[in-house]
Amino acid sequence: MAVEVSRRTDYAVRLLIELARSDGATISVRALAETQDVPYAFARGIQRELVASGLVESRRGASGGIFLARPAEAISLLDVVTAMQGEPSCSVCTSDPGWCKRVGGCSVHGVWSEADKLLSEYLGTKSLAGLI
Repeated sequence: MAVEVSRRTDYAVRLLIELARSDGATISVRALAETQDVPYAFARGIQRELVASGLVESRRGASGGIFLARPAEAISLLDVVTAMQGEPSCSVCTSDPGWCKRVGGCSVHGVWSEADKLLSEYLGTKSLAGLI
C-alpha cells in the first residue's frame, strides 16, 4: 500500500464503524451502504474482502447480513487497512525488497522502514470502539 488510504479502505472503515455501533446486530449490506453513503456495488465487494479477512461474518436469509467477527475493541484500523490494501508502507522498497537495486546500501531505506513501523503501531492503537 502507498501511504494514501484508498476510497475502498475508507468505505470499509465507515461500514465497520456502523457495525460497531450496532452492538453485535446483523445488518444488511444494503442498509449499511445507505446509512454510510457508500455505493451498494462497492459495499458488496468490500463485504467479500472483510469476510475473507475474518473481520466480519455473514448470515444468509431474510434476516441476513453481516456482523463483526470479534468485539469492536479488538479490531484496529491497522486490521482494516491490511485487509483492504495490505501492510502500510511508505515506499515500495520496504514492501518489495527486490524492487530496488540499492537494497542494503541505501541510507534512506532505514528511514522508510522506521516510518512504516511507526504508522503500523499508530494504526494498531486505533480500534473501531474508539472511533465510535
